[in-house]
Amino acid sequence: MNIFLDESGDLGFSQGSSKYFTIAFAVVKNPVIFARCVREIKIKYNIPRRVELKGSTTRLSVKEDLLNKLNDLDIGIYSITVKKKNIESRLQKDTNILYNYMVGLLLVDCILSQPTGTKVSVNVDRRVISITSGFKFNEYLKYKIWYENRRQDIDLEIKHLYSHMKHAIQGIDVICNSIFKKYNSNNSILYNVIKNKIICEKRLFFNK
Repeated sequence: MNIFLDESGDLGFSQGSSKYFTIAFAVVKNPVIFARCVREIKIKYNIPRRVELKGSTTRLSVKEDLLNKLNDLDIGIYSITVKKKNIESRLQKDTNILYNYMVGLLLVDCILSQPTGTKVSVNVDRRVISITSGFKFNEYLKYKIWYENRRQDIDLEIKHLYSHMKHAIQGIDVICNSIFKKYNSNNSILYNVIKNKIICEKRLFFNK
């Protein structure tokens, strides 16, 4: 089981911060083909290898073309989005707890649903870490799977990859940002391209 995970938005609470924060991941049957789709799009549009495809900066037409290609693959998308203005003040002061809670609701549940002996490879952009104190991403995930839920039978591997070097991470960046923009900018253009691949879309603190 191959998982590629990224996030969009921020967990700040200043005037310039995003209104929402999204974590999303794709379960990919064939990661080689997934990465190849990204590489082919960059070649098609003459985008240099060193230039990343990013949901926040890449042209709309390029992202739409990429998502249409990914839509033909055997992938499943999972996401969780939090409406930040409804987060209680104590969680705003320790966003590590909030981040880990979101990971627990989304990624942990997905991994725990796998049959005995499953090998799970979680591939994460190196920017994705626990925000403040407490568990770091790797330790938190292993604790939840292996100890709290006693699933030592799951062969869990976690890799932190540089997005400028890994096309698959650039792919999940575009996917995640497309879901994020549905909420943060009320823009569903790219979300609608990929929505049929979304298996689980959770919303957190949308009601006061």
